[in-house]
Amino acid sequence: MFPELNTNRRVLRQFRQDDLEPICAYIGNYEVSKMLTVVPYPYTKADGEWWLKHINETPLNEATNWVIESADGFAGAIGIRILEDGHPRIGYWLGEPFWGKGYMSEAAEAVVNYCFEALGASKVTSGAFEENDGSLNVLAKNGFQTVGSRPDKSRARKEQDVTLIEVELTRDLWEAMRAVAV
Repeated sequence: MFPELNTNRRVLRQFRQDDLEPICAYIGNYEVSKMLTVVPYPYTKADGEWWLKHINETPLNEATNWVIESADGFAGAIGIRILEDGHPRIGYWLGEPFWGKGYMSEAAEAVVNYCFEALGASKVTSGAFEENDGSLNVLAKNGFQTVGSRPDKSRARKEQDVTLIEVELTRDLWEAMRAVAV
């Protein structure tokens, strides 16, 4: 069964076929797609159809992807994939009209909690391009610590090398942060 998650203001739900139009509209914005590694630009309807098919066929124990639902409907996406070492890695994007409203910080917190509580993870990893201040702030707010950087490619930027900041959040730090918040 799909693990729907709730935050104070958002619902993180399973993707539906009627999400295709907003996916294509929001991720088709170069300002969004240029901050992602594997997303092409321009982003076509065929790309969106492939994505929906892919996430519906991928077992939840390999990857789980949620829609971030706003009061206006689809706002973006957040997901985890389980790496070869068994640790979940979070990836996400948000439509530009929803930037700066705290949506992603809330969604990331819910997914981090899911990783530690439901999956029993000992650490969660993620990363963001070094120029993506918004994404790096989301990760920092959620307790992620920088563990390094490396060159990576941005498909939307025609495989241009971009510096990716690697981050992780350990179970010990997550538990310490929760203890302080109580």
